[in-house]
Amino acid sequence: MTLALFSNKTHSAIRRFVLGSFLAAAVLAGGGAAYAANGAGGTGDKPAPHQGKDARREHHPKDPARLIKRLDKNGDGKLTVAELPEKAQKRLGKADTNKDGTLSAEELKAHAEQRMKDRAAKHKARFAKRDKNGDGFLTKDEVGEKRWERMKAGDANRDGKLSPDELRAAHAARKPPAAR
Repeated sequence: MTLALFSNKTHSAIRRFVLGSFLAAAVLAGGGAAYAANGAGGTGDKPAPHQGKDARREHHPKDPARLIKRLDKNGDGKLTVAELPEKAQKRLGKADTNKDGTLSAEELKAHAEQRMKDRAAKHKARFAKRDKNGDGFLTKDEVGEKRWERMKAGDANRDGKLSPDELRAAHAARKPPAAR
């Protein structure tokens, strides 16, 4: 023998209420995500103003075409090294691999990918230098007491050793992701 707590009509009303509440929450969450994606209420065309020390990375679009469009001062659809901000001229000037005086989206993308590879190689070499016994892990003995106190939070499995993956994950968790 089963005892029904609610009638079918009441049960149906509760289900509609729960479903409606869930959908309303989803719509609000989606609106919040869109709000954040558009630079905290912006139009999406211009980046949000700087809001912290890590915010300076947020205004650099991943899409090289957007970068070109944003920095193209004379509106000719081409980005020259002279149109770049002074600080970027030296760094991004190297991206002009065909030496035609303009930076294409392909050149900018290839330049960014090469910088990422170079950075990864530098991190790998730094890790290898600290890994004195060459076992692929960093320990307290290898990095010293003071540094280990800062690094040990990244030891996810608490085995007293830091792998490159644990170190990367800890580093990524420390910094908010750049919204590009």
